[in-house]
Amino acid sequence: MSADRYICCDDRRRTLLSQPPANASFTGIDYIEIRAGETTLLPTFIDVMLVNPLPGAAPALTTENFRLAGGVRYPAPADFELLPQGAEPRLYTLEVAAGQLTDFSAYRLAIVRGDDDGAPPAFVDARLAAVDFSFKIGCASDYDCAPDCEEEAEALAADPVFDYRVRDYQGFRRLMLDRIAALVPGFGGDNPVDLTTTLVEALAYRADQLSYKLDWVGTEAFLSTARSRTSIARHARLVDYPVGEGASARLFARFRVEDAAAEGMLLPAATPLLLREEGADPVIAASDYARRLKGIATVFETVGALRLWDWQGSIAFHSWAADECRLPRGALAATLVDASPAGGALAAGDFLLLAETHSPENGKAEDADLAHRHVVRLTRVTPVADVLQPGLKLVTVEWDQADALPFDLVIQAKVDGDAAPATLCAEAAGNIMLADHGASMPPAAHLALTPAETDAVRPRLSPPAPFDDGTWRPILDRGDVARVQHIDLGGVDAAGPAAALAHVDPAECHAALWLDDDFAGWAARPDLLESSRYSRDFVVEEAIDGRVTLRFGDDINGLAPTVGTRFSVGGRFGSGRRANVGAGAIGHVVLKDSIAKRRISVSNPLGAQGGADPESVADIRIHAPVAFRRQERAVVAEDYAARARTHHEVADAVAVPMWTGAWQTILLYIDRNGGAAVDAAFTRDLLRHMEDYRLIGFDIAVRAARLVPLDIELMVCAAPHALRSSVAAGVRAALRPGGADRPGFFHPDHFDFGAPLYLSQLVAAAMAVDGVESVTPRKFQRFGRLADGELAAGVIRPGALEVLQLSDDASFPEQGRLGLVMGGGR
Repeated sequence: MSADRYICCDDRRRTLLSQPPANASFTGIDYIEIRAGETTLLPTFIDVMLVNPLPGAAPALTTENFRLAGGVRYPAPADFELLPQGAEPRLYTLEVAAGQLTDFSAYRLAIVRGDDDGAPPAFVDARLAAVDFSFKIGCASDYDCAPDCEEEAEALAADPVFDYRVRDYQGFRRLMLDRIAALVPGFGGDNPVDLTTTLVEALAYRADQLSYKLDWVGTEAFLSTARSRTSIARHARLVDYPVGEGASARLFARFRVEDAAAEGMLLPAATPLLLREEGADPVIAASDYARRLKGIATVFETVGALRLWDWQGSIAFHSWAADECRLPRGALAATLVDASPAGGALAAGDFLLLAETHSPENGKAEDADLAHRHVVRLTRVTPVADVLQPGLKLVTVEWDQADALPFDLVIQAKVDGDAAPATLCAEAAGNIMLADHGASMPPAAHLALTPAETDAVRPRLSPPAPFDDGTWRPILDRGDVARVQHIDLGGVDAAGPAAALAHVDPAECHAALWLDDDFAGWAARPDLLESSRYSRDFVVEEAIDGRVTLRFGDDINGLAPTVGTRFSVGGRFGSGRRANVGAGAIGHVVLKDSIAKRRISVSNPLGAQGGADPESVADIRIHAPVAFRRQERAVVAEDYAARARTHHEVADAVAVPMWTGAWQTILLYIDRNGGAAVDAAFTRDLLRHMEDYRLIGFDIAVRAARLVPLDIELMVCAAPHALRSSVAAGVRAALRPGGADRPGFFHPDHFDFGAPLYLSQLVAAAMAVDGVESVTPRKFQRFGRLADGELAAGVIRPGALEVLQLSDDASFPEQGRLGLVMGGGR
């Protein structure tokens, strides 16, 4: 037999009921115990313990005063009897007769007035007059057998709830105050004048900082979750992806001398140029510029020094006595009238503007095509003479192929009829210099500013000097550091043609910021990975909000600055797309105060280009993970050919590996643009282009493509209304190579290595000529060889290293011949 106890879930009421004066007049059920028999053949006993003995005036309890209720499958036992009371006056025992089945549901024992009245007796507390229990409590169960007391649940719910997931100041403060209130009896609560509250707030402040640092470390540790642009740039650099930090725009500035005092004046490098302002003088004094510098949005500065000459403001073309003449597209030279004084002549390395000034259609200046402006860099200046005008001083100027004229420039034209004189429609101009976006702070020394003016615009660091209790990461007091591509204008070959100089490569643009201590200067670098322990290098890191931070070395990669060292800061500021201004936007030049009265005007004939904003965080996340797929080495032969094709003068390339007996050699067969020759200068340039990709132990030998001249003869029948000679000229013009401006069918760029020629394509090109009625091929084969069935097959297939050629030049028949047999027409 087992015994199980059931207690009424009102501990406080039982306690109060057991104390005077209630204990003298009232009682109730304290608990009951079930003593179930081992089998249903044995009776079950229910011991009922009262809180107090029955009051003296109360009648004795009988079986009728106890009632059992409940049950689901089996109702409460009806056959039970109250046993005689023992020595304990509070204990009453009920014997439930054997053989009465019970289930696992809840049953209820209550003390009532009698069988007919279910209310509790007057001396029994109504709250403690009944208790729930189970006859099966002794059976095995997965659940707690303790009763579910509402008061206990309410008591547990009243306990303080601590949220240990808080991560901010208010959360930490509330958590600590609640914890103290739970542990310290009589805690006064949130009192702002209490020292405990002060200590709690100090700890919450520090915990807030540590929580932010913990979150920041976890967030910035991965490229996919990092929010700081600095962190993202470092992640990208670890996978060999250099992040684009933007680029400063570049333009050509044109100067005009408007008084004799400025004739021959040297305009120094780093001369500021400003955007045009209505009503302002073209020349701005340096002192005025220094006062306005921090409020000026866009400033350009000249790249090199330039000596100004009045005659170079407008230079006339020489027409060689022709009434109508033009410079054709692709021109590489022109003859100019030289009106230079002593020391002011054009020279190799100078920039020259070729521009349309009047419309060749109506002669009006306002109708001139602004797109017909082009800047070249002179490679040769040769004096020439015109026997018809012996007193006229002339020079022929030449420029590089890369600067070839991209349009037809009409020099003079008859716009008012044949009887009227020709109208000049174009001019050349010197006094041209490159200028980059970015204002020097402090301004260049040649502006002769006072020390106070210079110091007022000098950038500063915060904190100003390294300290000994942490890594020094100073913040620059202004952002938008210029990213300038350095060029050297020392000679013609030093920098290349004007087209190359005007192009801005963002990968070659670096921060224009420099530091100087008492010993030496410090240089800005993209990173410190290649800096030695003695290198005075630093990195400019720009955040999303534009704030600029400087990162120095650690005496391993880059020298660490000495504690207490003061740095003077200088640099250029201004970068991004906003400086890609249009033509004519520049209107002011800054000169030192002593020469600010000189009359000099400035403009930009062409729009600025190359300005780029820093690469966005979204773009970095897209491109950095796949940066390793970028091919940066040549392993197999096709890698060498693919690298060669990226050269700007290469149309196609084929690489063939060969063992020389000592080392591996890559024979690089080149097909140049326009069929140009593979000369020594080109070979040197191509080898420099290939050097970074070449494997160690491999040599590269450059070879020209094997040209296959063709021998083609067509019988062309002209339409009845067409003139045979005109049709023949049209067919020949359509099929001959032609020039870059009007390429023909056999232009060298139309045929690559191994590219076949189909007879149907040739016939179609000839049939497209106006006046052609029919075309019959009569010869279709290689030049100087017997026919090998090409005409019947309708195709000529060259080898892998061969390129088809047909120049149709009578002086060089070995370069391919085109024969036309004309018929029909008139």
